[in-house]
Amino acid sequence: MALNKNHSEGGGVIVNNSENVLMTYDHVEITFSDLEPMPEAFKGTKKGSVFLTPYRVIFVSKGKDAMQSFVMPFYLLKDCEIKQPVFGANYIKGTVKAEAGG
Repeated sequence: MALNKNHSEGGGVIVNNSENVLMTYDHVEITFSDLEPMPEAFKGTKKGSVFLTPYRVIFVSKGKDAMQSFVMPFYLLKDCEIKQPVFGANYIKGTVKAEAGG
């Protein structure tokens, strides 16, 4: 997981030469919970876009925020569930582990 490493000044995403963007979703919201203590960059609901690559999920926020981008490599995602409530938007819930030394 990495914070503020994969966004460009124009609001786009930066990917490695060895990967490509498979899908893009706009109007996405991301919320963090169960962090003790909760850093300022993770507080509240963030709105932006999600970019899916073969190796990771990259969230890029819209507007000026302490969190401009958040990277979630697939090997650090655990306990992922896809929820489809009757009244409400579909969402994915899971745990992102920090990398060693991160």
